[in-house]
Amino acid sequence: MELREKSKKRWTADDIRKYFAQHDLRISVYRLKIFEYLINERTHPTAEEIYQHLQKELPAISPGTVYNTLRYFLEKKIIQQVNVEKNEARYDATLSWHGHLKCLGCGKVFDVHIKNLELSGLEGFEIFEKHLDLKGLCPECLKRKKY
Repeated sequence: MELREKSKKRWTADDIRKYFAQHDLRISVYRLKIFEYLINERTHPTAEEIYQHLQKELPAISPGTVYNTLRYFLEKKIIQQVNVEKNEARYDATLSWHGHLKCLGCGKVFDVHIKNLELSGLEGFEIFEKHLDLKGLCPECLKRKKY
């Protein structure tokens, strides 16, 4: 099963269980719920935002569980860490290469699809990571002139 774009069908718990099985991942209620939030909401949340959201549904969850689960997902390469700001780690379940735009008005982070980006001057280099991070205003903040 491939990761789906935001406009497509939401992942169910069964979809996530199958995905975990395909990737040889251990299953727990917390892992299922954290991944479900990441894959279905696509908001590029921080660990704290994930904790705050899931605490309503899972009162026994701890911040440590969220951080440990995110670290596990990163090690297993089923999510990526997004660092649009220096001191703010956000998480994304979309693994295909894409960029991010952080709105300076509302603070939301949006996916940016990349087509035909040409890089030069890298002969002899080995690239391990590639990121494209932009800052600007989203259409809603532009309408409200929020900045």
